[in-house]
Order: sequence, then C-alpha cells, then structure tokens
Amino acid sequence: MAFTEVTRFADMAIMLPAAAIIASWLLLARSPRAALAWLAVLGASYLPVIVSKLAFKGWGLGIRSLDFAVISGQALNATLMGTVLLSLLARQLRPRLRWPAGLAGLCAGGWFALTRVAGHSHSLSEALLGFLLGTAAAGFFLQRLERYPLQRLRPLPLLLGIGLIGYATTLPRLPVEEWLDRLALGISGHAEVFVPGDWQR
Repeated sequence: MAFTEVTRFADMAIMLPAAAIIASWLLLARSPRAALAWLAVLGASYLPVIVSKLAFKGWGLGIRSLDFAVISGQALNATLMGTVLLSLLARQLRPRLRWPAGLAGLCAGGWFALTRVAGHSHSLSEALLGFLLGTAAAGFFLQRLERYPLQRLRPLPLLLGIGLIGYATTLPRLPVEEWLDRLALGISGHAEVFVPGDWQR
C-alpha cells in the first residue's frame, strides 16, 4: 500500500467520526462521565498539536537541531484512536482482552508513525512525539475507564459504529492544513506561512 493511501486512514474526515462514535458508545453504555473524560482527553491531546502547527506556520518556531517543526497529528490520531477503539471493542466483546487489544493498537500506531517518516511526511522527532502523545493520551484514558462501570452494548450499535467509520473512509479529506494556514496567517500577520524547507534557505 502506498504511503499516501496509509495517510488517508488518519485523516480528520475519519478520525472525527471515530471520536464521535467512541463518545456515543460510552453514552450508550450508560457512562456519561466516561464520555466527558474522552472529550477532555481529545481536547488535551489536540491542543499541543494545533499550537505547534500555528507556531511554526505563523512564526517558523521549531527546533532545527532536532529537525522538529510540528507534532505529527497523523501519528497522534492513529495511535490514540486505534488504541482506544480496539480496547473498547474488546471490553464489550471479551473484557479480559481489553489491554492486549490496546497494546495491539499501540503497535499499529507505532508502525503508522514510522510510515510518516518513510514517506517523508514528517521527521523522526515529529512522528515520535505524535506517537508518544497518542500513547500517553490513550493510556491515561483507558486507565480512567477502569473506574467507570460500562454496560455491555448490544451488537447492533457496535456494528453501526464500525460501519460508519468504514463509510467515513470514502469521504473527501478535510482541508485541515489549509484552515490552519489561514488561522496562522491571521494571527501572525505574515503574508505566507512557514514551511520546513524555509529552514534550509
């Protein structure tokens, strides 16, 4: 599979529905506190990614010695969503497999992060930080989830959720980077956004 095709699976057009489906499953499992915790983890995870992108796009702020410009949102997405989705599904189907399933999600997220480096989408430091951020967020949430009693869901909502995520893979990609470019220019007042190639000039 080409690296561009792999990238598609971490696009926000898929990740946002996946995040909403996870929240819906938690609500259907009669645990609104778990759903709120999930939304809080999402916000806390995406904030540093957005800040790093705006700082670099708007002002060129980064760490040149580490070849670090922005945190990889793709690596974060793949690691966080994949780990939580697999663990939550296992919790509903085979509860004793919830942690092994989560570990499998982390391994998949690590592999995805490496594809970002191999495909020249991100440097090693950017992909690694995205993976570590996703790992920390997923681990924190799954540990918190142990405190909340979840009712077992019927197969139908689980299948519908998986089907909706599958359908989301057919949707057009969201122009998130373009939105961030506009926001960075609006905040910084510069005429053009910074790109990693600017460091070599």
